[in-house]
Amino acid sequence: MKKWTLASALGCILPLNSIIGFAQELGPPPMADSNDLGSATGPAAELVAVNLNDRTAVVQLYQATYLASQGVASGWNGNRGTCTAGSTSQAYADATILRVNYYRAMAGLPGDVVLSNAWNAKAQQAALMMSAQGSLSHSPDTNWSCYTAGGAEAAGKSNLALGADAAAAIDLYMDDPGSGGNAAAGHRRWILYPPTKIMGTGSIPSSGGWAANDLWVIGGSGSRPSQPAWVAWPPPTFVPWQIMPRSSSRWSFSFPGASFTGTAVFMRQNRTNVPLSLEAQAQGYGDNTIVWVPQGIPTTAPSADSVYSVTVSNVLVSGQSRAFTYNVTIIDPDIPALSIRVASSNMMAITWPSSSAGYSLQQRASAAGSAAWTNVSVTPQLISNNYAASISISSGQRYYRLTKP
Repeated sequence: MKKWTLASALGCILPLNSIIGFAQELGPPPMADSNDLGSATGPAAELVAVNLNDRTAVVQLYQATYLASQGVASGWNGNRGTCTAGSTSQAYADATILRVNYYRAMAGLPGDVVLSNAWNAKAQQAALMMSAQGSLSHSPDTNWSCYTAGGAEAAGKSNLALGADAAAAIDLYMDDPGSGGNAAAGHRRWILYPPTKIMGTGSIPSSGGWAANDLWVIGGSGSRPSQPAWVAWPPPTFVPWQIMPRSSSRWSFSFPGASFTGTAVFMRQNRTNVPLSLEAQAQGYGDNTIVWVPQGIPTTAPSADSVYSVTVSNVLVSGQSRAFTYNVTIIDPDIPALSIRVASSNMMAITWPSSSAGYSLQQRASAAGSAAWTNVSVTPQLISNNYAASISISSGQRYYRLTKP
């Protein structure tokens, strides 16, 4: 096993004419029943792990793992015209599950889900059916194009995407856009279901027709990890803006067996309340979950790290009301972090990577949103691979950032 680690509503069919003009589309997520437990065997996966409290580690994981799982050639050897599901390259399948494990690691979960070869074969058949039919269904009829019993089995236990394949489909599931059943963010919940150990995947590339993906998510559960006790997305850590739910804008909080009937969600940013609306609740997709849509969350790269505080209150866990508070820090992974230390009794030494050309060092005296950021009037020195500046502590400034003009 190779380890990546850093220090620091069921049965819905979408007709083709309903999705023309949309690059990507999701149907409702698959729903599990009491028989959908168990496991399968498959090859070992690349373990993804990261120190979520280390901004540099989160940035490096994004650059080394997230970006490494896109742009991989499909190697598909099938044919829509002859209903040949074929297969994709091993690297293509590996990139898909690597993207899954990246998201799980970012949520604080074990990034060690493996693929089942048996499930992959059926998921590939399901992906071909969706691509050839130009529709999505968890219970496709036998008259569907390229129908197979194995493909139908996979469709009933899988996240399904049309217009996206491989790693791009995983991004779509995590964003979880769309109306109706997707308000519950069920696709995301299956990917972030803590006990999951095994999945399957099949993809059809866009060349010659619809791209499609089947991600088998139900039935590969093992024992539940002891941590984390709950799962939030976006997670309580540093989060690259590129992986935020920018299309759906849906945030979610999951706790196994909890009741969210009377739960309230409150958010603030720079001491300013963030308006939000709760989505209709629907359980049966992974762990019990509450979903909300905050207003005004930027969908482009932030000029500096943006911290949002979240409080989820009156969550009934084993009959007891509990509240959970955490911070989500949206970052631009292209902006390097500052290193600050006390150099003497009245001076601070601030350093940052020399690769940050085009960024300015700014300061302010208060963390409040009303306080103005001003440029630091100092010329940094280039020392090795870092810029270095000495700042007077007596200036009264206590907060520093790098930002583009």
